[in-house]
Amino acid sequence: MIGHRWRPTHPSWALLVPAAPLCLAGLLTLEAIYDPAGTSGLSRAVWRQLAYLALGLACMKGIVLLGYQRLGRHAYALLAGCVLLLVWLLPDMPLVLERNGSRRWIGLGPVVIQPSELTKVAYVLAMAWYLRYRRNYRTLGGLVQPFLITLVPMALIKLQPDLGTVLLFLPVLMAMLLAAGAKVRHLLVVILMGVACLPLLWFKIASYQRLRIVGVVLQDPGIRAALERRPELWQSFRPPGVRPADWIAELTEWEVRSGFQLTHSKTAIGSGGLLGQGWRRGLFVEYDILPERQNDFIFALVAHQWGTWGAVGVLLCYALLTVAGFEIATLTNEPMGRLVAVGAATMLAVQALTNVLMTLGLGPVTGVTLPFVSQGGSSLLTSFALLGLLVSVARIRPITLATPPFEFDEEAERYQHVP
Repeated sequence: MIGHRWRPTHPSWALLVPAAPLCLAGLLTLEAIYDPAGTSGLSRAVWRQLAYLALGLACMKGIVLLGYQRLGRHAYALLAGCVLLLVWLLPDMPLVLERNGSRRWIGLGPVVIQPSELTKVAYVLAMAWYLRYRRNYRTLGGLVQPFLITLVPMALIKLQPDLGTVLLFLPVLMAMLLAAGAKVRHLLVVILMGVACLPLLWFKIASYQRLRIVGVVLQDPGIRAALERRPELWQSFRPPGVRPADWIAELTEWEVRSGFQLTHSKTAIGSGGLLGQGWRRGLFVEYDILPERQNDFIFALVAHQWGTWGAVGVLLCYALLTVAGFEIATLTNEPMGRLVAVGAATMLAVQALTNVLMTLGLGPVTGVTLPFVSQGGSSLLTSFALLGLLVSVARIRPITLATPPFEFDEEAERYQHVP
C-alpha cells in the first residue's frame, strides 16, 4: 500500500471544505441561542462545542494516521465493545444517565459517552471487514447473516429507546451490500419482507413513538378534520389491549408534544424568508419557543437566521460530502476501502436527511442530530470519525499491477497485434 499527499484536486479536500462551514454554522447558531444579546463573549456551550471540535479533529487525524485497514483488523472487537456498552445502558446499571425517559448516556465525571454514536463507526468498519472478500451474499440466504449482525445493535439501541438511530443502520447495510455486489432483486425481496412486517412493528413500538409517526400525517388540517368526523378511522389503528378512551387521549397528547414541535419548527423556517432574520435576530432565537432547538431542531434556526439561502447552503454542503464520499469509493480498487467509504458516506447522508425531513415536518420526530451542526460531543466526534475513515480511504491506494476493468491502452492494443 502506498499513500498520497493531499493535493488541491484530491478527493479528501472535497470532504474538508464543506465540513468547515457546517461546523461554523453550528457554532454561530449555538452562540445566538445562548447569548442572543451578544454581551457576554462566547458562551460556555460554545466553548464546550469548540473543545469537542478540537477532539473531533484529533480523532479524525488519528484515524487517518492509523488507516482504515489497521482499524478493520480490530473491527469485530470494536463492535463487541460497543455492544457491551449498549448492554450496560439497560436498567439498574450504575453511571447511566437518564434524560426525558431515555437511557442513552454513560457519565464518567465531566465526560459523557453515548454508545449508540460510537456504534455507528464500529458497525461500518465491522460490516466492511465482513463483506470485503465474501461471495455468499450473492444469494438470498447469504443475506441472513449480515442482517442478523445488524439487528443486534439495532435491538439494543431500540431498548434505550432511540428509534431515530435505529433507523440509520438498515439504509447503511443496504448500501454496503449493494456496493459489495449483492443482487438488486434479493435486496428488493428483503425490503418487501420488511414492509410486510410494518403492521406488526406498529403495535410493538412505544405509544409516544406511534404519536411521532402519525404526527406527520396529522399536521394536515383536512385529515384531522376527517378523523374528528369519523373517529372509527382513528380507532382502527388502536393497538390491542389499549382502551378507546386512552387511544383518543394519545391524540390529545400529540397535540401538546409532537404537534407543538413540528408546528413551531415549520414556523421558524418559514419566518426566515429568503434572506433570514439575521444572526442573533428573530423570535425563535431570542426566546426559547422551539424545544431542543440546539440539537434536533437546529436546522430550523439556521433557516430562521439566514433564510432559504442559508438552508440551501447547508444542504449543498451535505450533498458535496455525499458525492465526494461515493467518488472516493469509486476511485479505490481495494474491497474494504470501497465498502468503508460507501458505509461512512451513507451514514452521514441518511442522518442529515432524516434530521432535515423531521425539521420540515416531512418525517417523524426521531431525535437524530444534524452532523457537524447540532450541539453534542458524541455526535460531533462520530461525524469526524466517519470523515476520518473517508479521508483514510481517499489517501491510500493499492499498487495496481493491471489496468482497471473495461479499460485498456488503445496504442498498446494496436502494437500488440503487429506481426
